[in-house]
Amino acid sequence: MKILSLAVALTFAVLPVAFAQSSHSMGGHDMGTHMAEAQPGVPGTGTVDAVNAALRQVKLTHAPIKALGWPAMTMDFAVAAGLDISKLKAGDKVDFELVRGADNLYTIKSLTKK
Repeated sequence: MKILSLAVALTFAVLPVAFAQSSHSMGGHDMGTHMAEAQPGVPGTGTVDAVNAALRQVKLTHAPIKALGWPAMTMDFAVAAGLDISKLKAGDKVDFELVRGADNLYTIKSLTKK
């Protein structure tokens, strides 16, 4: 019984992180059209792991984002329409700003190399 209780507790402890990671791989969705214009952004810093220009996605390993309660982790993010990611490459250190869309997923609104 103790093992079952421990297993359930651990599942609920890691579930929010697993959901956050899995919910950002959005295929070909253009999240730029779903963002509220006046919504404030959430800043972050990280390192680019991969760029998929065709899908307008960037995979980042980011530092903890305290404003969202997120620990440091690696995630795929959609990139806002009009944001030029053509010069980004794996290994680039970046500052970025996230906004939450109407679908509750976060999109990179701005991104600058350090």
